[in-house]
Amino acid sequence: MNTPEKLVCAAEELMLRDGYSATRVDEVIRKAGLSKGSFYHFFDSKEALGLAALEHYYADRVKRLATGSHATEPDPLRRAHAFVEHAFHVAEDLWAKGCLLANFAADAAGSSRVISEAIRKRTNELREFLTDLLSPCVTQEITATDLADQFLICIEGSIVLARIYDDPAYLRRGLTQYRRCLEKLKDDGAST
Repeated sequence: MNTPEKLVCAAEELMLRDGYSATRVDEVIRKAGLSKGSFYHFFDSKEALGLAALEHYYADRVKRLATGSHATEPDPLRRAHAFVEHAFHVAEDLWAKGCLLANFAADAAGSSRVISEAIRKRTNELREFLTDLLSPCVTQEITATDLADQFLICIEGSIVLARIYDDPAYLRRGLTQYRRCLEKLKDDGAST
């Protein structure tokens, strides 16, 4: 890893664990095994480092969500259901330590307009990705945006419960409930 990557990865890990506000630049530097001069050579502030960590986290999680056997499924409805199954299988790996988007939203969005805008932008992109993917599951009462929002609510709520109870199994439990809801929509659609 090069110097900026070391700093970003260290910041991501610490900010996931402790939050943005509680993470100190000196702590990031120490964890990365670098000097303060190295930090200031690549980043002019903690906010710039936080944004880089957020971007790294987002790109990694979306890539890992987007890749899987579902990505090659030609049937849109089967692809949507296979995506939820894929999310179920990778959930603990992706979110057992939390979600940096949620951490930043809770901790830093109110104090930094730049961070707030970055969180909103990435969340909107994620919603669009989910909306497109889940659109074959819509009904007269439930839109693709509703399904995307419910997926995000499911994940974020499950992350909170997993952290509260120190049990990453809540991630799979939440996605199991989401999967059941999608199956019910599919069954209800087939019976009408």
